[in-house]
Amino acid sequence: MDGAAVGARRAVWIDLRCMPEQRGLLPDARPHCEPLRITQLTEIPRAVAAHRPQFVCIEYDYPDRARLAAVPLVRREFPALPVLMFTEYHSEALAMWAFRSRVWDYRVKPIAAETIARQIEAVALTAAETTATHGWPAMPFPRDLIAPAGHLRRPLSAAPRTAAAVAWISEHYAEPCRIGAIAALCHLSESEFSRVFHREHGTSFRRFLVHYRIDKARDFLTEPQASVSQVAYAVGFNDLSQFGRMFRRIVGIPATRFQQQSLPRTQPP
Repeated sequence: MDGAAVGARRAVWIDLRCMPEQRGLLPDARPHCEPLRITQLTEIPRAVAAHRPQFVCIEYDYPDRARLAAVPLVRREFPALPVLMFTEYHSEALAMWAFRSRVWDYRVKPIAAETIARQIEAVALTAAETTATHGWPAMPFPRDLIAPAGHLRRPLSAAPRTAAAVAWISEHYAEPCRIGAIAALCHLSESEFSRVFHREHGTSFRRFLVHYRIDKARDFLTEPQASVSQVAYAVGFNDLSQFGRMFRRIVGIPATRFQQQSLPRTQPP
């Protein structure tokens, strides 16, 4: 592949995964474009101005409301840039929301490296050859690039044997959780469930649950009227001191400081 052609395919890669230590899609994309990776929504305007991308990629594993805000932010601030959205947790409602938000293409992980290469080629060609109305492609997708609609019925394609456990967490994360009951949802014994869950997610079920709860807490703490204690109980912690320890260990700062940094700053009169 011609190096100049690849270099011309500039992309801003917004990596908003809850567990960034797991391997993402960026290594498979690098041979086919020149990506600038960022991890914070506040970095988007500077990154776009500095890198002048042809398109934007937003990668999630288990998106929450705070992280999903990246999609309308990019569409509003940079309407001419096509957006590729990759996610691991998937539902039909999320897919419909993405397309209504005018995402150029929506994909559920895992995604083959060859498919990523073809996506990048197609979106770069679209960006280069059309003055498209506000980033929406004027040309149709190649037929063989469109994923079959059947994938919309899979709640978590990357973890087929423990998809029911993740789906349960997404709806009941604040409730008491017995591993035996969750294993039964997946039609597995407790020991087999623990092994399979670690193999499919790269971490234990308990650690996954704690990270999920803390991630939801980050979302709730952006609400001005929420107190730290209310948030702790809302995400399933009955012990406020335990919540504080886990939040600091995972996020790196106390919950109170995180909330102070997340809330909009009032302008001086």
